[in-house]
Amino acid sequence: MCGRYYLERQLPDERLRRQIARAEEIAKKLGVSIRTEGELHPTEIVPVLAPSSLNRAIGAFPMRWGFSHPKRGMLVFNTRMETATEKALFVTSVNERRCLIPASGYYEWKTVDREKKRKQRFRFIAENGEPLYLAGLYLRTNDPHQLPCFSILTQNAEPEIRSIHPRMPVAVPASRAEEWLSPETDFHTMLRNLRVPIAARPE
Repeated sequence: MCGRYYLERQLPDERLRRQIARAEEIAKKLGVSIRTEGELHPTEIVPVLAPSSLNRAIGAFPMRWGFSHPKRGMLVFNTRMETATEKALFVTSVNERRCLIPASGYYEWKTVDREKKRKQRFRFIAENGEPLYLAGLYLRTNDPHQLPCFSILTQNAEPEIRSIHPRMPVAVPASRAEEWLSPETDFHTMLRNLRVPIAARPE
Protein backbone atom coordinates (compact mmCIF):
# COMPACT_ATOMS: atom_id res chain seq x y z
CA MET A 1 0.00 0.00 0.00
CA CYS A 2 1.10 3.56 -0.64
CA GLY A 3 -1.15 6.24 0.83
CA ARG A 4 1.38 9.05 1.22
CA TYR A 5 4.40 10.19 -0.71
CA TYR A 6 6.35 13.41 -0.77
CA LEU A 7 8.07 15.57 -3.34
CA GLU A 8 10.87 18.00 -2.62
CA ARG A 9 10.92 21.32 -4.42
CA GLN A 10 14.68 21.30 -5.01
CA LEU A 11 14.99 18.08 -6.99
CA PRO A 12 18.48 17.06 -8.15
CA ASP A 13 17.22 16.22 -11.66
CA GLU A 14 16.99 19.41 -13.74
CA ARG A 15 14.97 17.74 -16.49
CA LEU A 16 12.40 16.55 -13.95
CA ARG A 17 12.19 20.06 -12.47
CA ARG A 18 11.40 21.44 -15.94
CA GLN A 19 8.76 18.76 -16.52
CA ILE A 20 7.05 19.54 -13.23
CA ALA A 21 7.12 23.26 -14.02
CA ARG A 22 5.37 22.44 -17.30
CA ALA A 23 2.68 20.52 -15.40
CA GLU A 24 2.17 23.61 -13.23
CA GLU A 25 1.67 25.70 -16.39
CA ILE A 26 -0.92 23.26 -17.72
CA ALA A 27 -2.75 23.23 -14.40
CA LYS A 28 -2.83 27.04 -14.35
CA LYS A 29 -4.35 27.15 -17.84
CA LEU A 30 -6.98 24.62 -16.76
CA GLY A 31 -7.74 26.59 -13.62
CA VAL A 32 -6.93 23.76 -11.20
CA SER A 33 -4.70 23.68 -8.14
CA ILE A 34 -1.72 21.31 -8.38
CA ARG A 35 0.53 20.16 -5.53
CA THR A 36 4.18 19.94 -6.53
CA GLU A 37 5.92 19.72 -3.17
CA GLY A 38 5.48 18.45 0.35
CA GLU A 39 3.49 15.46 1.58
CA LEU A 40 0.95 14.37 -1.03
CA HIS A 41 -2.32 12.54 -0.42
CA PRO A 42 -4.95 10.64 -2.44
CA THR A 43 -7.53 12.88 -4.22
CA GLU A 44 -4.93 15.65 -4.72
CA ILE A 45 -3.82 16.82 -8.16
CA VAL A 46 -0.12 16.14 -8.70
CA PRO A 47 2.42 16.03 -11.57
CA VAL A 48 2.55 12.69 -13.40
CA LEU A 49 4.81 11.61 -16.27
CA ALA A 50 3.12 10.10 -19.31
CA PRO A 51 3.43 10.09 -23.12
CA SER A 52 1.61 12.91 -24.87
CA SER A 53 -1.48 11.84 -26.81
CA LEU A 54 -0.31 14.01 -29.71
CA ASN A 55 3.27 12.94 -30.40
CA ARG A 56 4.03 10.34 -27.66
CA ALA A 57 6.72 12.63 -26.21
CA ILE A 58 7.05 12.13 -22.45
CA GLY A 59 5.96 15.05 -20.32
CA ALA A 60 4.46 15.86 -16.93
CA PHE A 61 0.72 16.43 -16.70
CA PRO A 62 -1.62 17.27 -13.83
CA MET A 63 -3.58 14.19 -12.72
CA ARG A 64 -5.73 13.37 -9.73
CA TRP A 65 -4.49 10.62 -7.40
CA GLY A 66 -7.23 8.04 -7.05
CA PHE A 67 -10.75 7.65 -8.36
CA SER A 68 -14.09 6.33 -7.19
CA HIS A 69 -14.69 2.68 -8.10
CA PRO A 70 -17.67 2.66 -10.50
CA LYS A 71 -19.40 -0.23 -8.69
CA ARG A 72 -18.12 -0.23 -5.12
CA GLY A 73 -17.82 3.53 -4.64
CA MET A 74 -14.54 3.15 -2.76
CA LEU A 75 -11.51 5.31 -3.50
CA VAL A 76 -8.95 3.43 -5.59
CA PHE A 77 -5.46 4.88 -5.20
CA ASN A 78 -3.38 1.66 -5.21
CA THR A 79 -3.55 -1.33 -7.58
CA ARG A 80 -1.84 -4.66 -7.03
CA MET A 81 0.51 -5.31 -9.95
CA GLU A 82 -0.19 -9.05 -9.69
CA THR A 83 -3.86 -8.62 -10.58
CA ALA A 84 -3.96 -5.37 -12.59
CA THR A 85 -4.41 -7.18 -15.91
CA GLU A 86 -7.44 -9.00 -14.47
CA LYS A 87 -9.29 -5.80 -13.59
CA ALA A 88 -11.84 -4.56 -16.11
CA LEU A 89 -11.00 -0.99 -15.09
CA PHE A 90 -7.43 -1.33 -16.34
CA VAL A 91 -7.82 -3.43 -19.50
CA THR A 92 -6.81 -0.46 -21.65
CA SER A 93 -4.53 1.25 -19.15
CA VAL A 94 -2.19 -1.75 -18.70
CA ASN A 95 -0.81 -1.25 -22.19
CA GLU A 96 -1.86 2.20 -23.32
CA ARG A 97 -2.08 4.36 -20.20
CA ARG A 98 0.94 3.71 -18.05
CA CYS A 99 2.44 6.55 -16.09
CA LEU A 100 5.19 7.41 -13.62
CA ILE A 101 4.72 9.40 -10.45
CA PRO A 102 7.90 11.30 -9.45
CA ALA A 103 8.53 11.19 -5.70
CA SER A 104 11.35 12.03 -3.33
CA GLY A 105 10.13 9.21 -1.09
CA TYR A 106 7.03 7.63 0.39
CA TYR A 107 5.68 6.77 3.83
CA GLU A 108 4.39 3.67 5.59
CA TRP A 109 3.40 2.97 9.19
CA LYS A 110 4.48 0.00 11.31
CA THR A 111 2.42 -1.12 14.29
CA VAL A 112 4.72 -1.15 17.31
CA ASP A 113 2.09 -1.60 20.04
CA ARG A 114 -1.19 -3.25 19.01
CA GLU A 115 -2.76 -2.86 22.45
CA LYS A 116 -2.19 0.89 22.51
CA LYS A 117 -2.68 1.14 18.72
CA ARG A 118 0.65 2.92 18.45
CA LYS A 119 2.38 3.13 15.08
CA GLN A 120 5.80 4.31 13.92
CA ARG A 121 6.07 6.20 10.65
CA PHE A 122 8.88 5.30 8.25
CA ARG A 123 10.17 7.26 5.30
CA PHE A 124 11.33 5.23 2.31
CA ILE A 125 13.83 6.66 -0.16
CA ALA A 126 16.06 5.40 -2.94
CA GLU A 127 19.40 4.28 -1.53
CA ASN A 128 21.25 6.45 -4.05
CA GLY A 129 19.32 9.55 -2.99
CA GLU A 130 17.80 10.07 -6.43
CA PRO A 131 14.07 10.68 -7.02
CA LEU A 132 11.82 7.66 -7.21
CA TYR A 133 9.61 6.99 -10.21
CA LEU A 134 6.55 5.09 -9.02
CA ALA A 135 4.76 3.01 -11.65
CA GLY A 136 1.10 3.75 -12.16
CA LEU A 137 -1.89 3.36 -14.43
CA TYR A 138 -4.23 6.19 -15.33
CA LEU A 139 -7.80 6.50 -16.56
CA ARG A 140 -9.49 9.08 -18.72
CA THR A 141 -13.14 10.08 -18.44
CA ASN A 142 -15.58 11.03 -21.17
CA ASP A 143 -15.79 14.50 -19.66
CA PRO A 144 -13.19 16.76 -21.33
CA HIS A 145 -13.27 19.03 -18.28
CA GLN A 146 -12.16 16.31 -15.88
CA LEU A 147 -8.51 15.47 -15.35
CA PRO A 148 -7.18 11.92 -15.78
CA CYS A 149 -6.97 9.93 -12.53
CA PHE A 150 -4.21 7.49 -11.61
CA SER A 151 -3.48 4.62 -9.26
CA ILE A 152 -0.04 3.57 -8.00
CA LEU A 153 0.97 -0.03 -8.62
CA THR A 154 2.08 -2.02 -5.57
CA GLN A 155 3.98 -5.26 -5.06
CA ASN A 156 5.19 -7.48 -2.23
CA ALA A 157 7.78 -5.60 -0.21
CA GLU A 158 11.44 -6.50 -0.57
CA PRO A 159 12.71 -8.80 2.24
CA GLU A 160 14.77 -6.07 3.92
CA ILE A 161 11.72 -3.83 4.53
CA ARG A 162 8.95 -6.43 4.78
CA SER A 163 8.97 -6.27 8.58
CA ILE A 164 7.76 -2.67 8.34
CA HIS A 165 5.02 -3.17 5.75
CA PRO A 166 4.10 -6.16 3.53
CA ARG A 167 3.53 -4.07 0.40
CA MET A 168 5.45 -1.34 -1.39
CA PRO A 169 4.96 0.78 -4.51
CA VAL A 170 6.56 -0.44 -7.72
CA ALA A 171 9.56 1.80 -8.49
CA VAL A 172 11.02 2.06 -12.00
CA PRO A 173 14.71 2.94 -12.47
CA ALA A 174 15.11 6.31 -14.19
CA SER A 175 17.10 4.60 -16.96
CA ARG A 176 14.05 2.45 -17.79
CA ALA A 177 11.37 5.12 -17.60
CA GLU A 178 10.77 5.31 -21.35
CA GLU A 179 10.71 1.52 -21.56
CA TRP A 180 7.96 1.33 -18.93
CA LEU A 181 5.88 4.04 -20.61
CA SER A 182 6.07 2.38 -24.03
CA PRO A 183 2.97 0.31 -24.94
CA GLU A 184 5.30 -2.06 -26.77
CA THR A 185 6.90 -3.20 -23.50
CA ASP A 186 5.29 -6.29 -22.02
CA PHE A 187 3.66 -5.38 -18.71
CA HIS A 188 4.46 -8.49 -16.67
CA THR A 189 7.91 -9.14 -18.15
CA MET A 190 9.13 -5.69 -17.18
CA LEU A 191 7.58 -5.74 -13.71
CA ARG A 192 9.27 -9.03 -12.91
CA ASN A 193 12.68 -7.49 -13.63
CA LEU A 194 12.52 -4.20 -11.75
CA ARG A 195 14.73 -3.49 -8.76
CA VAL A 196 15.33 -0.11 -7.12
CA PRO A 197 17.19 -0.43 -3.78
CA ILE A 198 15.13 1.23 -1.04
CA ALA A 199 16.23 2.48 2.38
CA ALA A 200 13.88 2.99 5.35
CA ARG A 201 14.23 5.82 7.87
CA PRO A 202 12.12 6.02 11.08
CA GLU A 203 10.55 9.38 11.84
